[in-house]
Amino acid sequence: MKTQPISLNRRRLLKVAGAGAIGIVAAPRLAQAQDSLEEIKSRGYLLYGFNGERPYGYLEADGSLVGSEIGIARAVAKEIGIPEVQGVAMNFDSLIPALQAGRIDTCLPIFVKPPRCKIIIYATPHFKEGQSAIVPAGNPKGIHGWDDLIKNDVKIGLVAGTTPSEIATNAKIDNAKITRFPDTTTLSAGLKSGRVDVIVEATGSVRLIFEELKGSGFERIADWAKPSNVDTKITYLAAFPFNKDAVELRDAWNGALAKLLADGTIDKITAPYGIDAADRPGPADPTLEAECAG
Repeated sequence: MKTQPISLNRRRLLKVAGAGAIGIVAAPRLAQAQDSLEEIKSRGYLLYGFNGERPYGYLEADGSLVGSEIGIARAVAKEIGIPEVQGVAMNFDSLIPALQAGRIDTCLPIFVKPPRCKIIIYATPHFKEGQSAIVPAGNPKGIHGWDDLIKNDVKIGLVAGTTPSEIATNAKIDNAKITRFPDTTTLSAGLKSGRVDVIVEATGSVRLIFEELKGSGFERIADWAKPSNVDTKITYLAAFPFNKDAVELRDAWNGALAKLLADGTIDKITAPYGIDAADRPGPADPTLEAECAG
């Protein structure tokens, strides 16, 4: 969930690669993200926070911003009359503070959790995801889930500020075992270099990382077991988040998102990244209200 670092040269504050392209902002704000929907339309662009996480929103070698969720954001923004999306590069753990401070209008979808529901608002969840892992071929450390990370002598790679990092803390995994990387590019590099024995990330990220590692002596652990020492789930619903004052924008976003989900547009956008209808919440999954209530 990156082929380039996301800290961009200040001389490239705004990169626009033609009609419909996504600008990339890597410096202080160009606009007030808490503007009303009509003001955002007049501004002409949506400010979108991303952390370079594959396959959701990351930079290609040519500097273009691509990914499953930035593709959705572009389609939804266009549907509600916002012609352009400008990506604002930041670390994952800066996304919610940036929303609260008005530096961005929305960001890559994040998991719905009760503490977050108290400080931001969400669009309707459109994605659900658990975790999986990548280990050296043959799985020499015998890793199949969180419990193995607790009891085994293993060096663990996680992305700082993410749900896997939070689960590791809740499961009381020895922090000395863990290296927390800023993004999935450095996470993957840590595995390839032997700095860590296993990397754990969201299923979609692991799927894409593994595609890039194929033939390099690694294997994916798809059946990832939850920790037995904490009463927690490891599959979550994800949704686009907004500042608490951005109700008008969120409601318009929901309307457009529902339309694009119903006509299949969303699945067409995300299919090239390995995400399809099977990754969408269904009738048996909790509602947004239920997830926020815990």
